[in-house]
Amino acid sequence: MPVKNYFPIFHKLKSGAYSYVWTDKCERLLPKHYKERCLEYMLREPKPVHWKPDTSKYVIDQYGTRLPVQNHPVRVKYPLQCNYGLWAGEGVVQNWSRTIKSKKQADLMIDRVARYSVPFLVNRVLYSEILDKWFQIPCTNRAMDLIDEAFGLDYYILKNHERDLNSKLAMDLKRKMLLQLCKDAENSKLTAERLKVFNRYKEFMIPEEEAEWVGLSIKEALEKAEAKTEAESLPPLKVLIEDQFLKELADYNEAEKEGKHGEGESELGMKKMTQQLNTSKQASKNWLKYFRRGKSA
Repeated sequence: MPVKNYFPIFHKLKSGAYSYVWTDKCERLLPKHYKERCLEYMLREPKPVHWKPDTSKYVIDQYGTRLPVQNHPVRVKYPLQCNYGLWAGEGVVQNWSRTIKSKKQADLMIDRVARYSVPFLVNRVLYSEILDKWFQIPCTNRAMDLIDEAFGLDYYILKNHERDLNSKLAMDLKRKMLLQLCKDAENSKLTAERLKVFNRYKEFMIPEEEAEWVGLSIKEALEKAEAKTEAESLPPLKVLIEDQFLKELADYNEAEKEGKHGEGESELGMKKMTQQLNTSKQASKNWLKYFRRGKSA
């Protein structure tokens, strides 16, 4: 069911670096596991980054009244640049301040000024054991701390959910890592070093049919599904018959130009081709009758 028809859950959709919204055409072509992963990303609550939730259910105010605790997350804006780095859930936070800080009533009436807090980015060189490559990626300090806690880039990418990664670059790396693990699983001639790496990360393996769809945007997934459907679809029988006839006719004309056929052989060849064409037409008619009979039944 397309996301556009999920009107009751629109209030539950979480903002992120990107979103998944598809049409009826995508609903028909995209695989089920891909759509389930997209909905899980859109509905999952991200880990708190810019605020700390209160775990208690109630709080006592200054008058001794017990009030329920309301956890309101900070509104975070995720610019396009966060898809080209590892921000670990951080984003741009808007806050307000006054130009004159005073407790006077006149100063309190001064209009507030909007200010924005942006994460601090540093280009870091990170190594992936699965891909055996070095990457220069813009990272935040929080992302570097999480990578250190996970003991490497591979563990950080594979262990964390898409909602917490919140980066198209991270999901592209995750797809490449999963495909590389599937490729190493089928390879029986791995070196001792590559076998050690494979045994270390094999717990994160998923089927290759699902791994190739991980992290794809709606546009990329639709193009992939259309190409796969076009490759699997068979051409009509009349097209196959026409191609076969034209190929045989071209071969006959080429052989006739080279003088390989005599006058008697030419007549015999034309009769043979005419007979094959009539047989093909009769087969096409029989196939059409069979198709109409099955459709009417």
